[in-house]
Amino acid sequence: MADEVPRRAMWAGLRSQLVMLTSQFLTSADDYQRFRAVCKSWRSAIPLRPDHLPTQLPFLLLVSTSEPRFRSAFRLTGASTGNVCSLPNTANMSCIGTSFGWLILLSMEGHLINLFNPVTAEDIRLPSLDGLPFDHVAPDADAAAIVVEKAVLSSDPTLDREFVVVLFIRDVNIGWCTWRQGDESWTTNANPGVQPTSRMRDVVPYGNRMLCAIYGGNDCLAVLQVDPGPPGRATIAAWYGMPTCVPRTYRPTHLVVSNGELLLVTFDYNRTADGEMTPGFRVFRLEAGGINRPAVAIEVEDIDNRILFLSQSSSVSVGAEDLGFQGNAIYFVFKEENEQGEYRSLWNVGVQNLESGEITEVVDSDVPDESGLKWPVRSSDVPRWVPPNLCSYNQ
Repeated sequence: MADEVPRRAMWAGLRSQLVMLTSQFLTSADDYQRFRAVCKSWRSAIPLRPDHLPTQLPFLLLVSTSEPRFRSAFRLTGASTGNVCSLPNTANMSCIGTSFGWLILLSMEGHLINLFNPVTAEDIRLPSLDGLPFDHVAPDADAAAIVVEKAVLSSDPTLDREFVVVLFIRDVNIGWCTWRQGDESWTTNANPGVQPTSRMRDVVPYGNRMLCAIYGGNDCLAVLQVDPGPPGRATIAAWYGMPTCVPRTYRPTHLVVSNGELLLVTFDYNRTADGEMTPGFRVFRLEAGGINRPAVAIEVEDIDNRILFLSQSSSVSVGAEDLGFQGNAIYFVFKEENEQGEYRSLWNVGVQNLESGEITEVVDSDVPDESGLKWPVRSSDVPRWVPPNLCSYNQ
């Protein structure tokens, strides 16, 4: 009909307030980007990086410190994130932690620290570690070197300008230093009365400026309180033995913040109904405790409709609703030895169904025979699950 209004013009004519209101109901990062792509007026009505989206499926990021550079990102589904930007030049750099979608990168030569968001490509430069008293003489080395075991952020830098970076550094004892925005150098934190000596297994931020850490073979647990200062500091609020129901093991153990709760997930052997022992993950709901209030752990047989993605100090929990994935499951990365050629091993992605206990490999959708997803790595390459942080730090 001659007087018919073109459909494109009808959509483009919507009020910007209505477009903004409608965008708030979107929960997928991919859907949000398609929404912005409808027309120019819609793109100008809503921000490029929304603040309201729930936690998206994480992508598996491989940070390599070897040459040639391997800087790969693997996604289980296209709805996991928007555009994943290439990492900056990470030659001679090591990823020492991941928090709230930010990578914490350490330069092996200049002891420089960078925070990098692989989705927005934003970079935050931190002071050098030179001058700190934590020195460890590496074998066959002519000079002392700083050994960083773990690194975490107290809160999301895009939501909290008073976030604190905490570096756990290993010498004879485990100590830590802190930095917050505005500090010109790192602050060494004194911890009178408690000097952890066991190897740190995992550490995560949880609650309101709190950190939880486990040590040794799941022997000890510590709660740290972060004070934004200035200067930023972290002090031990509680230190005690792990509850006896948690198995003592040097197999992989992870702390995960899941739907407001703190979970401890450890690899162990489970007894089946017919008495056989099968390998798999055990999950405990952990109450970290505090002063004069010891930790409490309760084993759980399922995690409802949640999905856990496990990697050291960067484990992620998401809800299975609207993602097309089965809930009550754990995704993890494991390594199989491969001595052929220049690569030393192969990484694989496995998934455990907590209801049945069955463990299967994630299938590579690009391979016709539906073989497991595998990729070659060197011994220094570390895979991490990273939740996409779409918020902009510089806005």
